[in-house]
Amino acid sequence: MPERKPVFKRDLCNACGECLHRCPVMELPLEKAKEEVAALINGEDSHYALSRCTSCMSCNLYCPTGANPYSLIQHRWNDRYTKKGAPPLYRFVCPTLEPNIWQLLNVLITQQERRWISQWMDTIPQIDDEVLLVGNYIHLFPFIIGDSALLNHFKPIDRLDQWEGGAYLYQGGYLDLVQQIALRCKSDFDTWGVKTVVPLLDAVYYIFTKVHPDEMGVEHKPKFINFHDWLLEKIDSGTIPLTKKLGLTLTVHDNCYSKPFGDELWDKHRELLSRCGCSIVEMRHNRKDSLCCGFGKGASWTKNISLPYEIIAEGAKKFKEAEETGADALVSYCGGCIYLLWAARELLGSPIDVYHSLEIVRMAMGEQINYPRDHIRRAWDVIAIITYQWIISLFQKNFVIEKITFDESRDSFQPKKHRGLIIIRRLFDIPLVRRSYAFMFRLLMPLMSRKNPAAVR
Repeated sequence: MPERKPVFKRDLCNACGECLHRCPVMELPLEKAKEEVAALINGEDSHYALSRCTSCMSCNLYCPTGANPYSLIQHRWNDRYTKKGAPPLYRFVCPTLEPNIWQLLNVLITQQERRWISQWMDTIPQIDDEVLLVGNYIHLFPFIIGDSALLNHFKPIDRLDQWEGGAYLYQGGYLDLVQQIALRCKSDFDTWGVKTVVPLLDAVYYIFTKVHPDEMGVEHKPKFINFHDWLLEKIDSGTIPLTKKLGLTLTVHDNCYSKPFGDELWDKHRELLSRCGCSIVEMRHNRKDSLCCGFGKGASWTKNISLPYEIIAEGAKKFKEAEETGADALVSYCGGCIYLLWAARELLGSPIDVYHSLEIVRMAMGEQINYPRDHIRRAWDVIAIITYQWIISLFQKNFVIEKITFDESRDSFQPKKHRGLIIIRRLFDIPLVRRSYAFMFRLLMPLMSRKNPAAVR
């Protein structure tokens, strides 16, 4: 196993506290922030960071000395995982454990979606193919790209046990597992022999080009191209013509993994939307200050029972700011964010539209999308799965992720019948049940989610 390389630079950190003081979630008074950073460095009890951090990575940008304080938080989370394991509900996002969201969704999706997913999962690329890594989270709503002409330019691949390169485990500090996944991905790339790989997610691009080589000691042979770089080049060359000006006013959700790239990446995403004839209005927290969609809050779990409420409570902050802009829609370029944002939109009753940037591009290309019907259907699929998994998790203990690769003796993606899930999902087809469930969720959310420690001011 290659040696992992520490990213937190202890020699540069003077425990000035700026990272947690300026954090848009914690906003700790400066003296409290200094105390908290010192406690993290010394491995002492954390009063705020390990239970409040949403893994948005902004602290790295606030640090005046470049010490990478988020890596310090990750390492303390890694210590906690080593001692206590992962919360039961975390099985939800582990594709090699049963049941998981991908298995459970397979009970509910359409036949067309199954065909797309099966094709992406089963395809073995050839050496000359330009591979598009569709990604685990686009797998949850394949309709946003499955029938698009964009796929004519690639060989689309979806390897669930590539775990998005380990991106979401990395955010939660499961660093030893990320290194194993890096080696697993390297085996895939070496076997394929392909020269060019285009990850659809910025997170995966960052993991393959920075985290794996710089932190995990694992180098990959292919050339990786950021999807939005690829897309802008094709639009500029006329290979992908944009035939319609959409005239929408959009506000942009900058995901956590955009932050290591900074203005160059943020500007490109906004330029892409502008090419589609859209205007941009910014939320109060944007770019380096952008708030997490909520999904990243799962990294700092405290009690399994409250985890869904804490996640949606963080998402509620994003929707409040998006609605205040007066924009027609909130746009994200991250598949992981999109599925969470749509679930949050339905539970919170937000009126603002939510698009993946791919959908904006497709509409500007003149392609038809079944919006918002497909997203609303899938949001309630996801809410049903989370509810089902949450109920099961109440009777489970913390666990350790032992397998990062599928059991080759059987197809572990095939789900059981999960009749309880089907019953919950059918109940959600009743509008009154949906409204009542969302109302009860909103009622319980302030009680179940922990308050922002800014109250210590």
